[in-house]
Amino acid sequence: MRILLAAAGMLVLVPFGGYSSPAKAADSVLAGDMTYANYLLGGPWNCTTAVPAMMGHSAHAEHVTLTFDVVPGNVLHDHVSASDYSGDDYFGYNPKTNTYWIASADSAGNNESATSADAKTYTGTSSMGGMSTNVTSTYAKVSASSVTFHEVVSGGGQQEIFDSTCTR
Repeated sequence: MRILLAAAGMLVLVPFGGYSSPAKAADSVLAGDMTYANYLLGGPWNCTTAVPAMMGHSAHAEHVTLTFDVVPGNVLHDHVSASDYSGDDYFGYNPKTNTYWIASADSAGNNESATSADAKTYTGTSSMGGMSTNVTSTYAKVSASSVTFHEVVSGGGQQEIFDSTCTR
């Protein structure tokens, strides 16, 4: 459940990934096991991610805009955008396995898939430029207008931690 921004030659994680889709009616809401995420719908979220020093670049903050909508299949879709990046995430629930899932892709060619038992902590894998990494992402609702995202990416003997806050 993250997005990698291709900024200044580096990849930056941003919470909740994102891809665009046609606008939905204001009364479109998630049902059943997905109702937990209805508070995310509506106006844009402004997100800031603390990016660690990596790939020869200093630690810094990255800023993006994030929007959410409901797409067919009772699935939450988000779209993240910045001046040099675009990404999409899809969040759903599989009642046969009692598992929440996420599928992500971005304009830099990165993709991720992960699953969760509680829709809060997801584990899975990400493919970044042909390199596969393990990902653990934790989402927390602070209030109706604030969410946080903590992600640990590990692979190739390295580990990077990204912390994000989104508000509206």
